[in-house]
Amino acid sequence: MEAKRVILVALSLVLVLGVAESVEFHEKDLASEESLWNLYERWRSHHTVSRDLSEKQRRFNVFKQNVMHVHSVNKQDRPYKLKLNKFADMTNHEFRSWYAGSKVDHHRMFHGSRQGSGRFIYENVTALPTSVDWRAKGAVTGVKDQGRCGD
Repeated sequence: MEAKRVILVALSLVLVLGVAESVEFHEKDLASEESLWNLYERWRSHHTVSRDLSEKQRRFNVFKQNVMHVHSVNKQDRPYKLKLNKFADMTNHEFRSWYAGSKVDHHRMFHGSRQGSGRFIYENVTALPTSVDWRAKGAVTGVKDQGRCGD
């Protein structure tokens, strides 16, 4: 229950902060595929988003779904209104994975189930060094900014 509350607060904060950086649209922008494409291009320009052609088409399809959701919610009698912010071409799953602290197992999601028995096979050694400088072996790198890692 606490995790849901944290996600809800994070999403609410993003929505509130995102309103200042939103793109307005009207009913006429939803009239045709061409007008939706023009709205998407206006949104991309406002948020300086660049995509290659194949990614652009996929993102446009996500954008259209989100525009229709925003429009549908705004037509209802609710105490708030949604707008198109910088996240308008992201799926809910992508947004939660990147910004709402969702603990998604990316390795399994993209590479399938675990291969093998899952057991570690030890090398048969008799003499171990007293210490190992992993920096000298190139196994570790310098400290980097890991952004949200560990939130």
